[in-house]
Amino acid sequence: MSRTCLGRVRWDQHAQTSQAWLEPARAVDIMHAQALCSEFGAQLILLHSDARPDESRPVLWVDSRASWAQLECVDSASGLWRVDAGVTLGSLHHNGVGVFAESYDPSHADRTLAQWFASPFAGNLLHSGIVQAEVMLADGTLELLGPFGAKASTPLRSLSVQKKIPKLFELAQSPEAVLCAQCDPWPMRYRLDALMSQSGDSLNLAWLFQGHGGSLAWLQTLWLRAPDDQYAPFVQSSSDRNTALIADAADKLEQAIKQTLDPAGLFGKTPAAKGLESLQFT
Repeated sequence: MSRTCLGRVRWDQHAQTSQAWLEPARAVDIMHAQALCSEFGAQLILLHSDARPDESRPVLWVDSRASWAQLECVDSASGLWRVDAGVTLGSLHHNGVGVFAESYDPSHADRTLAQWFASPFAGNLLHSGIVQAEVMLADGTLELLGPFGAKASTPLRSLSVQKKIPKLFELAQSPEAVLCAQCDPWPMRYRLDALMSQSGDSLNLAWLFQGHGGSLAWLQTLWLRAPDDQYAPFVQSSSDRNTALIADAADKLEQAIKQTLDPAGLFGKTPAAKGLESLQFT
């Protein structure tokens, strides 16, 4: 890895499981790391996240901080920003980007956008302000994900992703997904409700990955704008209060999504979801 990546690589020779740490010096370092991890059966895990590596396999911890990371306002009229994953939340707040203009915790100033994107998010998806995301998938594919369907402005670039989409929509229409949609907040780390019709609004493939713990893809870039605060939460009515049934449904769906997007477990295991004791049914 030291021969292909310009960034700093550090090894831990004393751990029972082989571990290494990469501080990328350029974006292509991460692509080289993905190729090497895939070839040798190692895991590529986002550093300082709640990712869960398989302890029986080698781990490469990758730092999302990036000296080359940039942010730019691409449409001042709509407040649309293009932000690289390594930009810090402090920079986003300072520049008044999206939700970070007002909703901001100074103690998280040094956290990166990649860490924020990977963190648990059980709220309304439109409140995140995410418009689209460029990600690297487990097979090394770079894809731009965003609104899907009638409001889609950019077609999917890769055949690999195009083949996965029907399976994801099949899962979104499953009885398990319908059951999870009756919960408030959403009971899974993977936001499959991004592919479920919400009061006629456009579906968005980027939202599926929000809160994924770094276990489905590596974030490259996000497009952000101020969220629509007038958007009403989508919660179906239900009289079913069996949280065990919900937990089983959520676990089944998360396993299926993980198998669809990262069957070899390159990005580690699915992170733990929030406890079901806080769920409400209406």
